[in-house]
Amino acid sequence: MSNYTGNTCPVCHKTFRPDDDIVVCPECGTPYHRACWPRDGVCVHADRHAAGFEWKPDAAPDDQPACPNCGAHNPAGAHFCSHCGVPLPDHPQSPQNPDNAPPTPHPIYDDPTYRSEAPRARAQQPGREPRIESYTAGPQGIYRREVGPDDPIEGIKARDWNTFVGPSSLYYLMQFFRMQETKHKVSISFSALLLGPVYFFYRKMWKQAFVFAALDLLATLPTFLVMLAVSGAPIVQNMPTGWLLPAMDVCAVISWIVMVLRGLFAVYWYRNTCLSRIRAIYDQAPDGTDRQDLLAMRGGVSVAAVISYLAVCVALTILLLILGVDPVAVSTLFGV
Repeated sequence: MSNYTGNTCPVCHKTFRPDDDIVVCPECGTPYHRACWPRDGVCVHADRHAAGFEWKPDAAPDDQPACPNCGAHNPAGAHFCSHCGVPLPDHPQSPQNPDNAPPTPHPIYDDPTYRSEAPRARAQQPGREPRIESYTAGPQGIYRREVGPDDPIEGIKARDWNTFVGPSSLYYLMQFFRMQETKHKVSISFSALLLGPVYFFYRKMWKQAFVFAALDLLATLPTFLVMLAVSGAPIVQNMPTGWLLPAMDVCAVISWIVMVLRGLFAVYWYRNTCLSRIRAIYDQAPDGTDRQDLLAMRGGVSVAAVISYLAVCVALTILLLILGVDPVAVSTLFGV
């Protein structure tokens, strides 16, 4: 619950104390003493709810610093917010303290207002999306951090990440922000784990898509040759086949290793792919409509690439049948 100490009840106009019993309007967030809450349950600001009114904390007294993350007032001398745990601005570990500001990863793409404007203040401005909440590890443990649309992730504004990524952007922004804060590259993607090249084609990761498609083809080549051999296909009649079954086992192990690797690092590779392309767009177009159009056009996903890849897979299956694969013999071999 937020700390309303130091703010004023709109009914009795008395300042809230730490031990007061406080209730909050579910529509706009205005706090009341429980005894002051209107009996008819109608907030004093009810006529302004339709216009999107939202209660704001009173200006923090000099001896009650306001948290830059959640807006809660804190006791004099406090170094960390009692509500969300974020270091307060006058503390050496605070991200708002200029003496402790992190180095700029790329001065061209950094947001100059990042360290001077409170994240909550930015995020509450109307019409700005996305807005995500994440958790950051600091010297004093884990604390909540809200990321607004103008906050940079790897030097790129969150709103530009959102435009470029397209579907499921909030999930990816949360992962990209976590990687920035923790410097960890691993993040499990079940889509990449199970779908393989389909995932990479869908996300327009062309290099990874073609590499994993080629690896899948090479790993299944011994299986294709075994299918042709048991079918008596003329193309393999003079080929030695003693190595095929061991090769199938080795390729199966390699396939599992490749599957695990792409499941663990797909999001990290996707972040790097998006980052390089967004920076190229930043260099090409100034901030404005042109940049947003380029981000939307060059980002997003590609259903057409997925359909093309699946069509190639179907074509290879038809080619096997043309070369002489006997489905009955193959099903007998694999015990189907």
